[in-house]
Amino acid sequence: MDLKKFVSSKNYDLIIYSFLVLQVASVFFSIAVSSIAFAIAGLFFVLKIILNRERIKNLKTSLDLFLLAFVAVEILSAIFSEYKAEAFYHSRRVLLIMVFYMAILVLKDVKKIYNAILGLGIVSALVSIIELVVYYLRVDIVWLGVFQISMTAGELKMITLLLLFPLYLDREINFGKRAMILLLMAPTYLTFLLTFVRSAWFGFTVGLLVIVLLRYRYFFPGWVFLVVIFYLFFPLKYKYTHLSDVAKSETTVARYMMWKTGVKMFSHKPLLGYGDIDLYKIYIRFRPNPAPDERHGHLHNNFIMWLVLFGIVGFVILIGLFIKMLIDMFIFYKNFASIPLLRDFILAGIGTFFAFHISGMFEWSFGDAEIMTIFWFVIGLVYSVNKIFSETR
Repeated sequence: MDLKKFVSSKNYDLIIYSFLVLQVASVFFSIAVSSIAFAIAGLFFVLKIILNRERIKNLKTSLDLFLLAFVAVEILSAIFSEYKAEAFYHSRRVLLIMVFYMAILVLKDVKKIYNAILGLGIVSALVSIIELVVYYLRVDIVWLGVFQISMTAGELKMITLLLLFPLYLDREINFGKRAMILLLMAPTYLTFLLTFVRSAWFGFTVGLLVIVLLRYRYFFPGWVFLVVIFYLFFPLKYKYTHLSDVAKSETTVARYMMWKTGVKMFSHKPLLGYGDIDLYKIYIRFRPNPAPDERHGHLHNNFIMWLVLFGIVGFVILIGLFIKMLIDMFIFYKNFASIPLLRDFILAGIGTFFAFHISGMFEWSFGDAEIMTIFWFVIGLVYSVNKIFSETR
């Protein structure tokens, strides 16, 4: 068999597509399965690039320089870190950027994109049904986190719901498909509530509001209804009589102290930061004997973590990356605003973008491999739509 010819074939791309979707879908239930699928998909992807170099041109995006710069900052911050071995080990997170490029490579048509989203919705719904059974049988569970910790589960469900919602809201899509999407969202939404992850709830409401305001304003009363549901569920775990009590809670105070201490840490190493490490050993230098809720290896805020881990250089690069990403997605949406499905894929990406960053103001979601796997996939999906549009104009 001619290996180079096989690498260029549709069957070869189907292998990458299958393992990529498996990688993303399995973050809902097994990081081990996800990691193995990523290794296989990544190996086939790299081999394709090596043996079919003209494909590199088709993978080029406006984000490439920002992503390369971020990889460079990861390496430089590790070189100048006090804990070089740990920093280099954690810098492997940059490998997940391959998910972005693999999505662009294999999501070549509307059917593949739709089936991938549908597959994620089905897996999320099935996992959610299992979680509901476990939640019902085990009275010792306060909030839902069966396959992952509740924060990760909440963020994954947040993104999944935002992927599915535009397809449900688009009245130009036939009723049968919309009904199926609604059935998939139902168990995911219920378990999303039961995670009691405030940051994910907040991110979801903002992300969905952006989608509604951009295209589906008729659903605004529905959005208000969902917000009311969050409001009613909130006291079931947190026992607050007023929302103002949130500011006085132990977890809120702990986050404030972590952010305040993080700023002090950044001021001590402002250029390239401490490297991609567990920060607790640094944290206690600046705040000895912290409260129990402060005893983490991160600071519960993406933006402050970027400053502390990668310094001002890394922070500026990442902010530039995400600003460029948002500008691109709005341009893509303008191009696709009149095309059902395609515009919904773009809206899902925009909603996910806002939800991820709003939620990331209160959690270190950028450091969570499961969340970043699905995030890079969604963004790659959006850019793949633009590739389709450019090639068919």
